[in-house]
Amino acid sequence: MKNSPDIFSQTFNLPYSALTIGGRVKMDWLLNVFQDAASTHCHAQGVSGFDMAEKDLKWVVAQYRIQIHKPIDWMTALVIQTWRAPWKNLYEVRQFRLVTEQAHALENPCPLVTASSIWILIKAANNRPVRLAPNMPPSLMKHPAQEPAELIKPDADLAHVDHERSFPVHFLDLDLNEHVNNRVYVRWAVESLPGTLNFEYTPVKCDVIYQKEALPGDTVQSRISMNFEKDLLFTDHVIVRGSSKENLARLMLTWKKTGTQSLFHIKK
Repeated sequence: MKNSPDIFSQTFNLPYSALTIGGRVKMDWLLNVFQDAASTHCHAQGVSGFDMAEKDLKWVVAQYRIQIHKPIDWMTALVIQTWRAPWKNLYEVRQFRLVTEQAHALENPCPLVTASSIWILIKAANNRPVRLAPNMPPSLMKHPAQEPAELIKPDADLAHVDHERSFPVHFLDLDLNEHVNNRVYVRWAVESLPGTLNFEYTPVKCDVIYQKEALPGDTVQSRISMNFEKDLLFTDHVIVRGSSKENLARLMLTWKKTGTQSLFHIKK
């Protein structure tokens, strides 16, 4: 697969800005990597957000499924890979894989991170989905996805609410579409953990369903339900618009207990 012309690959080193306490990779940073790779790939194919804007269309992400398989050290040489395929003319299934540059040379590299996502093309004027084929180059419709993306289907409501935190929408949360960028919902969910839990656990899996757009001037409420099982923590989140109580996103995270640690030791 790594040599397929349908796969976009890009090499980079894990930056300092991607790490948090204990050298853990920030889950929301991964979404930036995915979005940048997908945008570059789409630009090369003539279907980027800028290309679609000329047709009064927009790409919106409907869901992500992300899994961190292994920790990644600072300055590790990495390769991000992404590929896409249409599903029944309804939406794009886009996959991502993050591997070390060394593993990339192997026939079947073991990934550090994998993710799948669903992207929908909508009319900018009314936010309604449109069919792909009339708006995509025919060459991009020749090889449909072999299987649909696995749809995330959470319960209608949280089983219980253990904690709640409010977040105002900041200017730097917004993207070119003038609404909150998809990575910010993950940050809101991660930062909703109460007390010191974020110091003791790190997310290793994340499912996100995007339902409505958070907009400038909004204050959102991030509600969380928590369940502990041995060294794992399972959290279910709902992001709600404060003014209207509309659900904006649902997230399900799995966390692994790592304990508090520091990469820096100051000698006295």
